[in-house]
Amino acid sequence: MQEEYIIRILLAGLAGGLIGLERAYHDKSAGFRTMILIATGSAFFTIISDVMGDPIRDNARIAAAVVSGVGFLGAGVIIKDGMSIRGLTTAASIWLVASLGMGMGLGLYQLVWVVTGSILVVLWFLPPFERWVDGLHEFLTIRITIKNTDKQEEKVLKLFADSNVRVVHVRRSQDKTGERVLHIMAKTTPAKRATIGKALANNKSVLRFDA
Repeated sequence: MQEEYIIRILLAGLAGGLIGLERAYHDKSAGFRTMILIATGSAFFTIISDVMGDPIRDNARIAAAVVSGVGFLGAGVIIKDGMSIRGLTTAASIWLVASLGMGMGLGLYQLVWVVTGSILVVLWFLPPFERWVDGLHEFLTIRITIKNTDKQEEKVLKLFADSNVRVVHVRRSQDKTGERVLHIMAKTTPAKRATIGKALANNKSVLRFDA
């Protein structure tokens, strides 16, 4: 029986390593070794829970602990940069690699390899399609002058949200006393650009703007 457990742990490390290779190739924070360790650890904890007495209560308790621990790891790779957030794909990969390790620890070989293959397809082949979709949008920087209060800024940013225009970055400066200038970079389409332009022109919080 121990030999079978060893095989499960080695295969879990292999599955995690395949995901880790893709993350390492794209120079992500959680790469080859990290994914192997996560998958191997998850498999080992699952095996331990399988031989610990109560097959229902202990299995569920340790599985929940693994998921919670992986959540902390995933949170560590998420970085907020201005209005954008980076690291979500890597965090999701960590979460999925842990599930692969747990599945391998239970001996679900076929299912784990199917999921591993599906994840690799998503990570390797979908980014070009995602970039093509992003290319359908344009980035626009708008210079908006408002009264120098946070409330007025909130009203302007709400205009973008109501117009379904994604704000990527906001930089603030001051031209005159009592006035605040917002330099807003937004991801738009030609139709959305016209919509937000009309909304800004009709809003009393906006003193002037140009794009």
